Amino acid sequence: MSELAQKVWAKTLLWTGRNAIIGAIEHPSDDHPYSAWIDVRGWAIGLDAQSALTVEFLIDEKLVHSVTPNQPRPDVGARLAGVTGADRCGFEARLTTSVLPWQGTSVLTVRAVSESPHKGQAILGTLRIRRQDTMPARGNYGGVWDDQGVSGSIVNARISVAGNADPEEYSRSGESTATDIVEHARVTTNDTVLEIGCGTGRIGIKLAPRCGHWIGSDVSQNMLRHAQDTLRGMNNVSFVHLNGTDLHGIADQSLDVAYCSGVFMHLDEWDRYRYVVEARRALKPGGRLYIDNFNLRSAEGWALFEDLYHLEPAARPPNISRSSTPEELLTYAERAGFTEIRVLTRGLWVTVVGTKPA
Repeated sequence: MSELAQKVWAKTLLWTGRNAIIGAIEHPSDDHPYSAWIDVRGWAIGLDAQSALTVEFLIDEKLVHSVTPNQPRPDVGARLAGVTGADRCGFEARLTTSVLPWQGTSVLTVRAVSESPHKGQAILGTLRIRRQDTMPARGNYGGVWDDQGVSGSIVNARISVAGNADPEEYSRSGESTATDIVEHARVTTNDTVLEIGCGTGRIGIKLAPRCGHWIGSDVSQNMLRHAQDTLRGMNNVSFVHLNGTDLHGIADQSLDVAYCSGVFMHLDEWDRYRYVVEARRALKPGGRLYIDNFNLRSAEGWALFEDLYHLEPAARPPNISRSSTPEELLTYAERAGFTEIRVLTRGLWVTVVGTKPA
């Protein structure tokens, strides 16, 4: 192994007598919750070219499963150039409730065992795991989004809202969505516009200069604080803290436009519809509604759905994204009494625009 590789992997080098084993557990992390299964992933290799390894999984010191580390790992092979077999040293295993405890906290130990030519073993990781019967309370929207790990810092908040915190991409996506809303909801410089779920102000900072009065509303106090910082210095904006149930604080027939973008994915269906009904109440006759979500029926939407499908139930965060179909959003608008309804399907997204009858 090269000197550079030795430095890179020094922290995972595990000596076992005359043989040396290196490896790592990449998933799960410590204190991992589960309800149905745990997926364990990592890599392990013996530096002796003749060594044959087995990776064993122990729950509270009881051996419950074993695999051979032979899956492709070109990233490890590139870093350990010259080590035979380094490019095929990955492993993964799904431990189900047939071997996992039904309750409480346990210790998962993963070790690599070498049988030949020199017997030995190395602990790759020791982690706490805990069975979780109940799912986090998704409907507690304010509590979910005020969690410090979700929105405590502006970086965490931007990642939670837009998927990344890169300033250029963050600005580009806000501009793109604001432009779309202005076009399809026919926003003018005289309009009073409400954003339902304004987050950190990603869209608001781009849309506020194009309307008469922009109102940012959110269930999260943290998000409102970030949005206020984002739009600081703009004199045509105001903010409303929502109660998570309706648009309390927004007067009847006071709005020209109400929009809700990138938010329905975090709401249950009944709450999606409630905001549509509430928007109709708050809009003036002739006012426009703009709502969107990621589209289950699109190729991009189905790919995202499948990615989330593979998450272990207990590991799903309460703000995990849930899809809509064009028919669902159309039905909300129709049932709430909107007219001139248009359904726009574009890549990942489905958007519905409607008008409150005069």
